[in-house]
Amino acid sequence: MTLLENITELGLGPASTALGLVGLMALIATYLIQRYPKLKVSRTTAKGALLKTTPADPKSPYPYLLQFPPSRRHTLAQLPEFEKSDIRDVSPETLKSQALPTTGTPDLNKDNLYTTMGFSTQDIRKLGRFPDYAILSGVRNPLPVGPDWDINKATFRPFRPFRWGYHQHMALMKFDPDYWVELERNYLPTMAARKALLAEHPTRIFFHQPASDLATRELMEMVLTFLVNRYPQHFRLSDNSTIFHNNLLKTTTNLLTTHSLTVLFENVPEDYCLMLRNPADGFYYLRAAMTCSSVGWNIGQHRDKPLKDIHTHVPDYNKMAMSMDRWFSKVASDTPVMRCSWSLEDWEVMFTTPEIQPNWTRSAFADCPEKLNYKDIRLRCDAQTLRRLPISGAVVFNFKVVITPLEELREEPYIPRLLYTILEGGKENLIEYKCHANVRRVAMETLKIWAEDQEERGIVERDWEVGTLEESPFFKGWREKWAAQQGFAS
Repeated sequence: MTLLENITELGLGPASTALGLVGLMALIATYLIQRYPKLKVSRTTAKGALLKTTPADPKSPYPYLLQFPPSRRHTLAQLPEFEKSDIRDVSPETLKSQALPTTGTPDLNKDNLYTTMGFSTQDIRKLGRFPDYAILSGVRNPLPVGPDWDINKATFRPFRPFRWGYHQHMALMKFDPDYWVELERNYLPTMAARKALLAEHPTRIFFHQPASDLATRELMEMVLTFLVNRYPQHFRLSDNSTIFHNNLLKTTTNLLTTHSLTVLFENVPEDYCLMLRNPADGFYYLRAAMTCSSVGWNIGQHRDKPLKDIHTHVPDYNKMAMSMDRWFSKVASDTPVMRCSWSLEDWEVMFTTPEIQPNWTRSAFADCPEKLNYKDIRLRCDAQTLRRLPISGAVVFNFKVVITPLEELREEPYIPRLLYTILEGGKENLIEYKCHANVRRVAMETLKIWAEDQEERGIVERDWEVGTLEESPFFKGWREKWAAQQGFAS
C-alpha cells in the first residue's frame, strides 16, 4: 500500500478526534506532494520568467532555509501606484539574510526587509491598507449572492464527503472563490456562542503573536473584502476603508484601533489558524489562531509550535513529515485547496476538551446506550480551506462546521447505502475515529433500512457497485434540494 493510501485510510475529521486540525493539514500536504510530484518551486519576475530557488538539502537539519514559495511581487506592476517602479525579483539569499522577522515585533518602517513572498517593507508601506488582493493573490473576488438569497433562510451546502474505497482520493475539491466564507441562517446565535466561549476559555481559543500582525491584518483585509463583495447588503467599508459596518450585528468597527484577529472573531463565524515561516530554520510555526470548533483538543495547546511538534500524536507522522514541510515551503497563493471531513456524533457541542471536563466522553449516551435513537445522530462535516497569503506568505487554515440530522440523508440517492458500506467495511481504527461504537451500531441499523427502501422504490439500482459518487462531496440532485430548502430556483 502506498503512503497516500495509508494517509487516506487515516483521513480523520477535525471535529471528531484529537488529530483534528493538525492531522488534516498533514493529510492535505501529503496528498498534494504525491498527487503533484512535479510541482515546481519557482519565482516569477515582473516579466514572467521563472527562477528556481535553491533545492532543499535533505541531509541538512534545515533543508528549506533557501526554499521559498512562488513570489507574487511581479503583480505589483499591475497596480497604478507601482506603474513606474522597477520591480525586480529578489534572490533566495537576500530573502534569507534580510528577512522580515516572524518572531518578536518586526519593524515595518525599516527599509529593505523582505517577506517570505519577496515583498519589501517599502512595498508594504506603499501598498497601504486594502490593496487589490485579487491581483496580488491571483484569486478573483467573489460574485455577490443572488437577489433571492436570504440570510434568514440560507443553509450551508449539503456536504456528503463519503468515499469508498479509500484508495481513490482524498476528497480534495477545487477551491471556489464564492464560498471561502459561507453565511447561513444561524449566523446570530453562532456569533453569540463563539463570543461566550471566548469569554470562558480565552487562551484555549484565541491568541496572536506580535510577529503575526502583518499576516493577521492581511487576512482580515482579505476576508472583509470577500464579505463586502459577496454580501454587499450586509457589510460595507467606509472612511477610506478604516470603518467596517456589519448590518447583521448592527455594529461598526474601527479597523485602525481594533486588532485584526479580533475584527475577524467579532464578525466571522469561522475558525482561522496562521502558520508563519521562521527565517532561522525555514520551518512553519503556529503564530496566531482563533478556533472555537474543536472537540477533544484546543488550539492553545499548539501555540508557537512548529509543524513537527504539533503532529507528534499523528499516526506515522515520521513518514510524512518531510513531505509536509516540503509542501509548506512550496504552496502558491493562487492555488488554494479545499477539503471536507466528516464524523457521526450524538450531540451538537461546539467546543469541549478533557482539560475542562475530566470525565470527558465523546458520546452523550455513553452511560445509557440503549436510549440512543437515530434521531439523536448528527452528521458533522468540517469544510476546510488551506491557502497562502500573497504578501506575508503566511499559510492560513480555516474551517466551518456543518451539522446535519442523520434523518436528512434518508431520501438522498445512494447516500444511505454508501455510508452503511463505509461503516460496515471501513478500516476499524478509522471508523473508531469517525464515530462512537454505539453511534455506529444505531446508524448502521437505520441506514440499512433506508438503503433497502431506496432499492425497493427504484431510486438506487439493486446491483449498484458501491463507490464514491461522481458528485462528491455532494450527491445527485443536491443543487435542487439545496435551492428548495432556501426558497429559490436552482
